[in-house]
Amino acid sequence: MANDNVLIYGNIDTINTSKSKGLMSSQMQIRDILQVYGLDKEVNRDLSYNRLPGLIKYYEKANSELGIYLPAVVFSFRENPSPYYNNLSSVLSIDTKNKLIVLDGQHRIKSLEKYIEKIKNDQLKEEFLSNIITVQIYFGLDLQDERKLFTDINSNSKKVSMSLITQYDSRDIINLLIQEVYRNSNALKIAEIELNKSKVIRPNNTAFSTGVRLKYFISYLLFGKRNISGKDEQILKKQYDDISIFLNRFFEVLFDTLPEVPGNVLEFVLGHESVQNAIAIYLNQATMIQDNEMIDWIEDWETEVEQLSSIDWSVKNNDWNNWFITLNHKRGMYKGFVETVTPDIVNYIEQKIN
Repeated sequence: MANDNVLIYGNIDTINTSKSKGLMSSQMQIRDILQVYGLDKEVNRDLSYNRLPGLIKYYEKANSELGIYLPAVVFSFRENPSPYYNNLSSVLSIDTKNKLIVLDGQHRIKSLEKYIEKIKNDQLKEEFLSNIITVQIYFGLDLQDERKLFTDINSNSKKVSMSLITQYDSRDIINLLIQEVYRNSNALKIAEIELNKSKVIRPNNTAFSTGVRLKYFISYLLFGKRNISGKDEQILKKQYDDISIFLNRFFEVLFDTLPEVPGNVLEFVLGHESVQNAIAIYLNQATMIQDNEMIDWIEDWETEVEQLSSIDWSVKNNDWNNWFITLNHKRGMYKGFVETVTPDIVNYIEQKIN
């Protein structure tokens, strides 16, 4: 395998407001996972080799009409991430010396290695190695934390999704705001927000977004950033009613402006998180007025939102080819984006409107 550094794209979010512990959700090619994963017998149970043949047989269905699905693999990165993580590009760059210790998924990974050894056709092998698997990478865990997380994961078959946390965690003022706005917004209900799911499975699901993605959208719209500060929370609390009313009207205007089913990724690019965040960032710059004490919006903000109709959001628009990647899900292939292209899409929106 290649000796180049493995690049992993995504934001590192703090866990329970801890400055020393973090979590990144991302996607990695199988080839990269096999290059940088590691096992620690002090954390993992011994491999059950009798489980591998069944998994290998399942991988053989990868090229069938239905394809295959693999749950997220969970890792721990034991190094201080600071030297390896670029905050501007949101990229973690590691090599084979900096192993990702497997907390959940060791049997899937070992059976992947065995299955790849069986593939004799070089082209088919390369295609399989290029497949994408969702990963969760924890930072700042000690050995006891890793053991506990390993036990928790393997003792609970159902994990709590981030969108459920968004729906029920009343400690977060934006979570409360989302619940309030969603209850009162017909526009959001029509566009569909999956409050009880951690992700929208494309391309069949045409819901606009999940609850947690809506949370990030609102954060970008109001404050121009993904995660708000304590001071921002105080502003939200002081202006809660006004902001709630504004957001209800905002989503009415937004979804009147966008195509009827914006979450249909086979027709439009609007169902992708990168595009949604780019819209929110652009509208923050174009419509929001903010100082250290409060936030406000320009008088004719509706006009700025309505100008989004001048952009061709169709997947047939060749401009999107600058950033498109092909995503292959068991329910079908479709075009999408990686998170790092969000600034480019913001610039594209600015150029088209201005």
